[in-house]
Amino acid sequence: MKYLLITILLLSALFRLPYLNSHMPSLYGDEIAIGYNAYSIVKTGRDEFGRFLPFQFQSWGDQKNPVYIYAVALVQLFTGPTPASVRIPSALAGILAVYLTYRLVLLLGLSKNSALISAFLLAVTPWHIHISRGGYEANLALTFVLASVVALMSKKNVASAVFLALGAYTYYTTKLFLPFLLMFVWFYLSWGTPFKKWASSFIKYWILVVALAIPALYLMFFQNGQARFNAINIFQNPLVINMVERGRNFFDNNQSLLAKITENRWVYHFQEFVGYYFDNFSGQFLLVGGDSNVRYGLANHGMLYLLDAPLILAGLFLLYAKNRRVFTFLVVWLLLAPLPTSLVGKAYGLRSLVMLPIPQIFAGYTLATWLSSLGKSRIMRLCYALFTMCYVLLISNWLFRYVYQYPSYGRYWYDSPMKEAIDYAKEREGQYDQIILTQHYGETSMYFAFYNQIDPRVYKAAKENKLTVDGVPMIKIGKYYFGDIRPKGPIEKMDLPRNTLILVQPYFEYHESTIQARDDGRPIFQVFSFPTVHMKDKNGSN
Repeated sequence: MKYLLITILLLSALFRLPYLNSHMPSLYGDEIAIGYNAYSIVKTGRDEFGRFLPFQFQSWGDQKNPVYIYAVALVQLFTGPTPASVRIPSALAGILAVYLTYRLVLLLGLSKNSALISAFLLAVTPWHIHISRGGYEANLALTFVLASVVALMSKKNVASAVFLALGAYTYYTTKLFLPFLLMFVWFYLSWGTPFKKWASSFIKYWILVVALAIPALYLMFFQNGQARFNAINIFQNPLVINMVERGRNFFDNNQSLLAKITENRWVYHFQEFVGYYFDNFSGQFLLVGGDSNVRYGLANHGMLYLLDAPLILAGLFLLYAKNRRVFTFLVVWLLLAPLPTSLVGKAYGLRSLVMLPIPQIFAGYTLATWLSSLGKSRIMRLCYALFTMCYVLLISNWLFRYVYQYPSYGRYWYDSPMKEAIDYAKEREGQYDQIILTQHYGETSMYFAFYNQIDPRVYKAAKENKLTVDGVPMIKIGKYYFGDIRPKGPIEKMDLPRNTLILVQPYFEYHESTIQARDDGRPIFQVFSFPTVHMKDKNGSN
């Protein structure tokens, strides 16, 4: 059994660690912000805004949690600021989550076969592999969730409290989900135990948790820590008022008590919440289409495999029949997990991640039960072999698409235009005195600073002391200028530095060349040099 577990962990490492720099060479906005703030911590002990070892990072204004950034900083002590340095903590957390799944299943009292198969299924799950290979705080938070539950079930209360607090400092959803889950685990473990026997331990545990989480609670409530939630939660939906007014128009008296009771913003918010909640369990999300944001999964592929569906359903029935206590534990976890996600939107690969590894445990129990009955029938052995073959084919299909197809279209969900523009300019920088790069797609200047290891003190000074070029505020780093140049008249009359290479978003009538997207050929940058511009007529001919 020990060697099988080691093999599964090695397999999970094989799926998560290789080619973190090159498979998806560009980093998306949050990865860049995490990576550069970590680099700033390593170089100066301060974040990009000059704050000393903060508990909360202002970043893009969404107030990032600190644990993942400091984990990346630790990696960068050895690797420097590379794409892989931003992703390694998540990849390692993903491997550890596979092991913790094995431990959790054993602590629930299920068989070693169930534990091994559940761990294997998590190791090869598309959802978990994909998120483990990106610089995602949610994946590290999931591992803290598992570690906290496993520690509590192992009667290591202090370790559990520490992991709970670390989870709260890692990802926002965890702050809402993990305390409720741990409350339930406490009652699950103490069921049938006299109240006085566990009450003292329970109180001490939560006193420790609150003490560890006080800085996080303070920052969340008093230092704009709710900025991200306030921007995206369902209660900010501006369309609800119109929906209420339209609904009340169906009543003869739109101000009647019945109209106010049935048509009000809280009714619509509740409907929205319920719809988003059940979206997490939909076949479209889990089995067919996956996340609508291609950054968190392959296009037109479920977060799980199709064959997981019958295994999960069978596991639900089998556990209900054979071990009602474990069934309750797993179902409550699964039902609690989407609650925080539903407050801000539909099923989402990151926020819904805490649903794992429950589907894999149900599926693993089914396969373990099936495996124990193989000796009784040749037909059963044949069916198991065919099922295994089909599952391997599904894994192979996902891997093929992930390795060979996803980099072509997925790169644009990882903000590759910024990196492509920077690479294009770097190849030609010796030919020009100045290079202007648009900030239209995002904060290109930070991408440049990260990829070129610009000293954080230099970058901070450049942001605080912007220059004006053709009336546009610009961040200047060396010969590079970052800002949004827009035409106010003929290009030749623009007030720009001489001998300048300019890369802008496509809106100029005249340009020398175009950088096109690799997947569908759409233009993502127009390029021209100033003052010598290769003009084209309106039809695009020379």
